[in-house]
Amino acid sequence: MRNAVERNLLTSPNRRMSSLPSNPTGPSSTADENEIAILDSEEEEVKEDDSCKKPREKKLTSKKIIAFKFVPYPHDGETLFKFISDIILEWNIDKKLTSVVVNNASSNDSMVKCLKSWLLDKSLLNLGGDLFHVRCSAHILNLIVQDGLVIIGKLLHKIRKTLKYLKRSTSSYQKFENAINQCKMKNKKRVGMDVQNRWNSTFLMLETALPLKEAFCHLEQMDRNYKFNPSKNDWKVASVVHGCLKKFYEATYHFSGSIFPTANVFFPDLCNLRIKMRQWEVSEHDFIREMVIPMKAKFEKYWEECSLVLSIAVVLDPRFKLALVEYYYNDLYGEGGERYVDRVRNAIADLFVEYGGDLTPFLSYVGDNIGEGISSCGNKNIDVEDDDDKLSDFDKWYQQSCSSTILASQKSELQSYLNEPVFPRKDDFDILGWWKANSPKFPILSKMAHDILAIPATTVASESTFSIGGRVIDETRAALLPDVVEALITTGDWLPLKKKRKVFGEDLSDSSKVLKLGCICVRPI
Repeated sequence: MRNAVERNLLTSPNRRMSSLPSNPTGPSSTADENEIAILDSEEEEVKEDDSCKKPREKKLTSKKIIAFKFVPYPHDGETLFKFISDIILEWNIDKKLTSVVVNNASSNDSMVKCLKSWLLDKSLLNLGGDLFHVRCSAHILNLIVQDGLVIIGKLLHKIRKTLKYLKRSTSSYQKFENAINQCKMKNKKRVGMDVQNRWNSTFLMLETALPLKEAFCHLEQMDRNYKFNPSKNDWKVASVVHGCLKKFYEATYHFSGSIFPTANVFFPDLCNLRIKMRQWEVSEHDFIREMVIPMKAKFEKYWEECSLVLSIAVVLDPRFKLALVEYYYNDLYGEGGERYVDRVRNAIADLFVEYGGDLTPFLSYVGDNIGEGISSCGNKNIDVEDDDDKLSDFDKWYQQSCSSTILASQKSELQSYLNEPVFPRKDDFDILGWWKANSPKFPILSKMAHDILAIPATTVASESTFSIGGRVIDETRAALLPDVVEALITTGDWLPLKKKRKVFGEDLSDSSKVLKLGCICVRPI
């Protein structure tokens, strides 16, 4: 069982942590399966490099590996909890944990349950731990898409058989190339073999195979030994399913980069997928209506558990605030959507209070004192006429004419933020930069944004850790002690490399070559 814990450290003085145990779902992993990695992520800003005076590449958040441990058998929840809790205490970060992001595995669920109970006993989790357990969005989409691939399993099997057949001999491959040329498809991309447990590679194999369906049919006529050509109905079904799966591929591609996206990007993509599945429920194709039933069931189970934290994250996006939550929930649930909106509204209000905010309307000095003065003057004028107070009429006029200003001064920080117009939408919007610039205006909300937006809703980015581990523990270095492996992994990750630094003619611009040579290139301070 591979597990990773991810620590998020942002620029907020009250930095919190976001732990991320994971199993490989995205990039391929080759490290030993009895490993646990602890990663640390932090916000990076655009700064100028003194040497070249050019802005560095901007990242939303970045990671740092703080541990890479060997986990002995058994790999159950209690064992994983023991290792993770020991590392948490070692780094003294138990008071800075915000969430844990895991794949859908029973051992992970058991570990998170123990970890959550342990932290709740110390009263260290926000909202009673409602935001703590976050399931990997990419892994859930993978499980959902697998149900869609079952519908075209026969076609995929024939495509894989065809690719194996073409690799048998040069003559077979040449015949396929001739078939492509005769069908005037010379510029079409060639089909590559997929990795069956990585649905995105299967989708790309299908996407490149569909335009070449005529070449497959032509190959069957040219080569009598070729027996794997899909039928016309198979191609028809595959074309329709491909259009459905493309929506999942685009969503996964959007938020499954190796550089952490902030948590606000997930909510719109997942809501749009749910809307698409609702449309597929009334599709004209029977196989699409059949396909969407298990897909929807898996999605709803995930959405019920993780929608709250993703909703709060999008509320902290000044381009959308609560309006986007209301829009999508009303579209998804109709009249029942208001119940879900109230849940988000109450949760963010409670979270605001836990961060030290005050939702009680604040009475300004003017509103408090003038109100009392008017009240007393008013009573005095009713009982007896007092000509000494020449400004009593002014007090009444001011209270009536400036009532809106007085009410505005009573709003809390959260109310002021939600009532302000949304920020104009643009693709290159820097949400962390916006919160940093507006932290004097919204000091408490900026702390919340630093913590919530840093929650990684997928474990895809952490899988690069295990890929690096596979390059360290190779066939010629399989006897390395766990402590040595951890030192190589963590040191190589923490110390940045100088670009295009060469040793013995070897380019050391990537960490894999540094680890293999046992060299570390440090950027000068």
